[in-house]
Amino acid sequence: MLSIKWSMAESFRNRGKGPTRLLIAAVCLSLLAGCSLLPQEEDLEKPPTIRAPKISQKPEYPVKRGTLEVMVSGSGKLMSEKEENLFFTEDNRRIVDVLVKAGDKVKKGQVLAELDTGDTENQILRKEIEVEKAELDLKDAMRDVSEDREILLRKQQLDYKLLKEDLAELRAKLQGSKLLAPYAGTIVSFTAEVGDISKAYDKIGQIADMDSLVVAVQIGSSDLENIAPGMDALVSINTAGDLAGTVRRLPVDTTQTEDDSLDSYTLIDVKKLPAKVQHGTPLSASVIVEKRENVLSIPVAALRKQNSRNYVLVSNADGSKGEVDVEVGVQTTTDVEIIKGLQEGQKVVGK
Repeated sequence: MLSIKWSMAESFRNRGKGPTRLLIAAVCLSLLAGCSLLPQEEDLEKPPTIRAPKISQKPEYPVKRGTLEVMVSGSGKLMSEKEENLFFTEDNRRIVDVLVKAGDKVKKGQVLAELDTGDTENQILRKEIEVEKAELDLKDAMRDVSEDREILLRKQQLDYKLLKEDLAELRAKLQGSKLLAPYAGTIVSFTAEVGDISKAYDKIGQIADMDSLVVAVQIGSSDLENIAPGMDALVSINTAGDLAGTVRRLPVDTTQTEDDSLDSYTLIDVKKLPAKVQHGTPLSASVIVEKRENVLSIPVAALRKQNSRNYVLVSNADGSKGEVDVEVGVQTTTDVEIIKGLQEGQKVVGK
């Protein structure tokens, strides 16, 4: 009897566990489904790697032995030793013909441009007739040189002279209406145009002899004090490279004028100019005013100053650095001579 009751109790207990287990399983599934609906967490960005800043190293320069050249420089162009401005001598007359342009080669006496002559040619013709008539009258009067006709003869002589002077002026006026090439050369510039009104002696062009080109350089007045004829020079032409030269002469006139005269330039001779250069080609030149050979030098960037003290920072073989006082000599734009304080091969630190 007791065994039957136990079996029944066990049976009821097992029956109660079934629904409970199902309920627990359902709750777990719903929880898992809810978790899947939650937003996913974003991946955290990795922080950037921080690198230690590099400490800039100042440049080091060796103490060298060599040649130092102190130079003064200027700029200029190729000019002709024989060049001349072109102009009319007649005023307020219209230009009726222009026969040349820049770059043309011309012969001596060639007509370059002409002015309106008006009736000048007719005036000359009439004046020539008057002169000839006066000459005949004078010859006729000279046949009778009696005392009472002496005064009349003298008056005729004076009238004849005045007529000849008038004729000469008319001919000069006609000649002045034509602008002629003063010598064989090349027209460098020519600005006059047909219809322009002439102004006496105003420049309208320029002619030059291209067979006598010379290096012409303008150098600052303070630097000119250090230059003398015969000094070596280096001429740099963009289209032709560097050329060795010698100073021929200093400027004759340093005043600034509108007229671009050769007298305002320092002239430098070179052995031979390249064939491809021409009048007006720009250039630069440096004149060697002092040359020091077999001297120690360092870059200007390594020289330090404090009041009247000159010193450098020497880099030793063991890595240490120390200040050393130096005595300096000549200085160029890039290097300075060291007279005392350093030895060849030592290294100095730049600023």
